Amino acid sequence: MITMDRLAYSSKIKDVSPAFKAGLSISALVYTLLVDNALFSIGIFALMALLCTLLSGLPMRRFLKMCAIPFGFLLIGTVTISVGFSPVPVGFISLPFWGNYLVITQAGAILAVNVFLKSMASISCLYFLYVSTPIGCLLGLLDRMHTPKLLTELMMMIYRFIFILIGMAEQMALAQKARLGNITYGASFRSISVLASSVFVGAFQKSTKLYDAMESRGYNGDFAFTGELAGMSNRQKTVLAVYELVLLVTAVLTKLIAG
Repeated sequence: MITMDRLAYSSKIKDVSPAFKAGLSISALVYTLLVDNALFSIGIFALMALLCTLLSGLPMRRFLKMCAIPFGFLLIGTVTISVGFSPVPVGFISLPFWGNYLVITQAGAILAVNVFLKSMASISCLYFLYVSTPIGCLLGLLDRMHTPKLLTELMMMIYRFIFILIGMAEQMALAQKARLGNITYGASFRSISVLASSVFVGAFQKSTKLYDAMESRGYNGDFAFTGELAGMSNRQKTVLAVYELVLLVTAVLTKLIAG
């Protein structure tokens, strides 16, 4: 089973309404994007960490490891945001560069920090939905929201094949390593080229077998997504309404205090 699927199916709230969990996640995501404040972003990140660990049952160490995956990419991206060009040395860091200066100003640094925190908070919102709701339930929810079938089917196929290809690549890379395929730089480049071509061929073979398997099970051109059959309970609707109200009040107060 795919690791992320295993986390979702082992969640303590896997049987809770997907619409309710989507409401908790997406509403926090929307407010994170609308409110341009570092403390608000930190608060949303902490809230999602609590929901993932206490409500869904995900170990805190596992949550932090998941957050470490995008951390490096976001750090590199936000550092480049803080850097600007200037004909004269300004800011608290100025480095000569081709007749001009690479500078980092206070405004640029604040912008980079805000973007980084906003991005991490947004990712944590999606992580909560991801680790608490099986992909089939999410796609079933999208299907009942009348999302175009082509989109939901593409999402399902892409999701499955991403992890299938990763698994194939890991197995092939391990086999190459066992045969000393990376003993020299030249051998490493040859191994990478062989790995890429083998994954391509393997993906084609997997897709053919998958289509044959679907046809043998009565596939007629449409996927049937299953998930929750009933809507949210009155208690869940009340909790979600209070949750949204608290987020709204917090967002408004944050904007007023920050000016």
